[in-house]
Amino acid sequence: MLTTTMIIVWAVVIATTLLLEFFTVDFFACCFSLGALVSLILAIFGVDIVWQLIAFFAVSIVAICATRPLVKRFMKKPTVPTNVDQNFGKTTRLLADVVDGKSSIKINDVVWTAACDAELKQGDLVAIERVEGNKMIVKPAVAETVK
Repeated sequence: MLTTTMIIVWAVVIATTLLLEFFTVDFFACCFSLGALVSLILAIFGVDIVWQLIAFFAVSIVAICATRPLVKRFMKKPTVPTNVDQNFGKTTRLLADVVDGKSSIKINDVVWTAACDAELKQGDLVAIERVEGNKMIVKPAVAETVK
């Protein structure tokens, strides 16, 4: 009876971890599925529950240690620069006064919301530092020609 119960338990663990893996993409739960599969096979052959648990944890840990670095390396997506990246470091003029840390700038005929900590006025030069969401983060620029 205990063997039948453990076969059902390991089958449920396999199904649960595979379902969990289906909803995540980090290839972590599959390692536990592999451990549960080995334990299921041991349960079918009537091996003691202690050895099933030892096999489950041992196989799962070995699978995690063996596959995790490989999966992370292959699933790491390279950063693709966008058109916005070409604007970093450029200077432009503010279209409006900075109010509550926000103003607007125009780059390549596109008006952007600009965030700035300094109190600046319309027409002041700013340098583009980075993008956060839909805002250009700017800082006061030295008097240069607008790029």
